[in-house]
Amino acid sequence: MESTARLTPEPVSSLPQIDERRALIMSMQAMLDPAMLAVVAALHSGERGLPELAAELRLQPSLSQGPLGRLIFLELVSVRREGERLLCRLNRARLHELNGALQRLSRELFADAKRSALADGATGFAEEERRTLRTYLRGEQLTAIPSQQRHLRVVLRWLAEQFAPDGRYHEREVNALIKRYHPDCATLRRHLIDFRFMAREHDYYWRLEGEERV
Repeated sequence: MESTARLTPEPVSSLPQIDERRALIMSMQAMLDPAMLAVVAALHSGERGLPELAAELRLQPSLSQGPLGRLIFLELVSVRREGERLLCRLNRARLHELNGALQRLSRELFADAKRSALADGATGFAEEERRTLRTYLRGEQLTAIPSQQRHLRVVLRWLAEQFAPDGRYHEREVNALIKRYHPDCATLRRHLIDFRFMAREHDYYWRLEGEERV
């Protein structure tokens, strides 16, 4: 009969204080360790018995210590019992999961960097206003239309400045530009008019500046 070996310490997924990012960092650090990388390479072709694997790699044949114990803790390697033998194999599902986490983290970091770049590049805005922009921008996307009027004014001012000061835009052009940042172009277009960041005549819009906005 086959059974999963009872392992210590507890695997990383059972420790609630370790979030996805922390688990990812720990796993990536493991992949930079030559001894742990050698274990992964040895198991790449399939399941191996613990004594044989330990002898080949000159490792301590332990499920809780050394490179192999660390990989088990991180759930990158799983172990099962077959009779008197302990068999080790790569946890490919966990590797796939970590790959997905790495991609998500990369997208988040890229979005954070882009959001900061857009906010920091907003000339004429006070630092408090830039903080507001960082709150509502994710990459180039507005995550929400602010409900607080002071935040809404900052976002609308930033959005209005995406239009050329001397340009005249047909309504469909206004919609297309706003949709680059948020799908609800009708609400934002109406707010731009109501808060006097833009003016409209028939189907054409233009940006208001200085005294024109009063």
